[in-house]
Amino acid sequence: MIDPEKRLAEALAEAPLDAVFAIAPDGRILAWSDSARAVLGYAREDAVGRSVFDLIVPPDLLERSRREIQQATQRGMSTYESVRRPRDASDIYVVVTDRVVRNAQGKLECIVVSDRDITELRSLRQTEALAAKFGGLLESMPDATIVANRVGRIVLANAQTEKLFGYPHEELLTKPIEILVPDRYRHAHSGHRTGYFASPRTRAMGAGLDLFGRRRDGSEFPVGISLSPLETEEGTMAMAAVRDLTERKRTEAKFRALLESAPDAMLIVDRDGRIVLVNAQTEKLFGYPRDELLTKPIEILVPDRYRHAHSGHRTGYFASPHTRAMGSGLDLSGRRRDGSEFPVEISLSPLETEEGTMAMAAVRDLTERKHLEDRVAQRNVELETANKDLEAFAYSVAHDLRSPLITIGGFSQMLIDDHAAALSEDGQRLLHQIADSARDMSSLIDNLLAFSRLGRQPLSPQPVALADAARLALAELNNAGMGGGATVRIGDLPTCVADPGFVKRIFVNLLANALRFSRARENAVIEVGWRRDLDTPTHHSCFVKDNGTGFDMQYVEKLFHIFQRPHPAEKREGTGVGLATVQRIVRRHGGRVWAEGEIGKGATFYFTLPRSNGA
Repeated sequence: MIDPEKRLAEALAEAPLDAVFAIAPDGRILAWSDSARAVLGYAREDAVGRSVFDLIVPPDLLERSRREIQQATQRGMSTYESVRRPRDASDIYVVVTDRVVRNAQGKLECIVVSDRDITELRSLRQTEALAAKFGGLLESMPDATIVANRVGRIVLANAQTEKLFGYPHEELLTKPIEILVPDRYRHAHSGHRTGYFASPRTRAMGAGLDLFGRRRDGSEFPVGISLSPLETEEGTMAMAAVRDLTERKRTEAKFRALLESAPDAMLIVDRDGRIVLVNAQTEKLFGYPRDELLTKPIEILVPDRYRHAHSGHRTGYFASPHTRAMGSGLDLSGRRRDGSEFPVEISLSPLETEEGTMAMAAVRDLTERKHLEDRVAQRNVELETANKDLEAFAYSVAHDLRSPLITIGGFSQMLIDDHAAALSEDGQRLLHQIADSARDMSSLIDNLLAFSRLGRQPLSPQPVALADAARLALAELNNAGMGGGATVRIGDLPTCVADPGFVKRIFVNLLANALRFSRARENAVIEVGWRRDLDTPTHHSCFVKDNGTGFDMQYVEKLFHIFQRPHPAEKREGTGVGLATVQRIVRRHGGRVWAEGEIGKGATFYFTLPRSNGA
């Protein structure tokens, strides 16, 4: 065996400043050097075992990276320029060298990857290449105009940019665009930038949102930003035209305060708590004419018992004014002119005016909503009672059905065992059918009771190795004589956070289903696997696939409904409860289940379960 760590040491000796790591052909990281941590930000324990495609490859470069790795396995080495996505940092340009390492027998052991950071060098090269071609165009633009490359480095900026943000030209070039973004938005901004380059087009940035720029002295100001892709010989760049919206925002604030068409009661209050402006909805909601409200303390609209505390809340709001819901999580009430009270919802926003910061309050009457919530709560109580009654009824019916079934089955078996010789062949056949039907009915009752209990059984989520759960389920089916002649392959499966007992039941039902419907196949094969390409940030996607009888996709929606069949005229084995049980278990874990199939060509059942931390 070749030690990947030893190969890293050899590669580092040749290029000590490169980020060096070793991967398997499928992209799984096998070894991680200190230089990789320095360049890419991930510690060894955070990197080894993960896929390079999940960790440092931007989503839009996944296919290209896979192709380059494939070429390296064929040629022995591959060198190309690409982009890496470091942890908690802006993307960087790199020269990637993939070297294949084989053992003495020629078997591929690993691929040693060296990433050389060329961000500064390439950004300078881009600045030199673009300045002559586009410099004059940028200087003719009335707005601050900035050109940034794929990794967010500024390669061109006009004089208006220097004036607006207060930076001299030389302090902008090759710097991350995030130096012009307020601190609180910088982390998210790199993600937005990556998303833009995945689908570059001319558009307004942050449409509908309040955007801010950050000057060299740290002060902030409202901006409007228009983005356009700029195709160059150095690749696609992003050109941003930035306009200072300070004066426009002040004007818009005055107009918003005067909007009478707002559906809610709107009030403007100064720092002293005096009402300076209200709309018609405020008069209608509180019963005051406008002239009785203006210049009055806002507390006249607050119930007596809350007035003393309210003045303190108001002072606190102006100490740190920001848009938020008032009294979040509390029941708020308003007071009408006649003294009656009603439930309200209040949203607060700071309003910058020439007279200073004021507070704008939007007040909504929640009387009807509260009535609806009370009715819903009552319905929930009634539904819970009905469910308990239904459950009691189900147990009663199951108990009452079991006694005659036991009698029918027992007497039928006694007739078969003791009097078969006295019966005709047709009579024996009918007795066997009666006994089989009694057993099927008993099994159906058991499945129905188990299905009804699924909603009440508590979950005990914990890390579950799905491959182990699948093997336990298969062993249970084999012990019950259900394994048959099918070949069952359990592949590499992830670890999920779920209830172990419930996970085993998922596999028992799906494997039993696959075994049942592939029984007639001469070379029956059942595969249990993991679809990484279908994973989400919160859930893993797994499947159970067979090459059995399959089903018609037009009836796929029927599969997971209790007693439903894939085709209305089709007679199938089983009770019709297993797949419904799988769906209920998966949904209780916040996942989803679906199926694909074709008549005569087998079926695949997919399900998702929550990922474990770091998986």
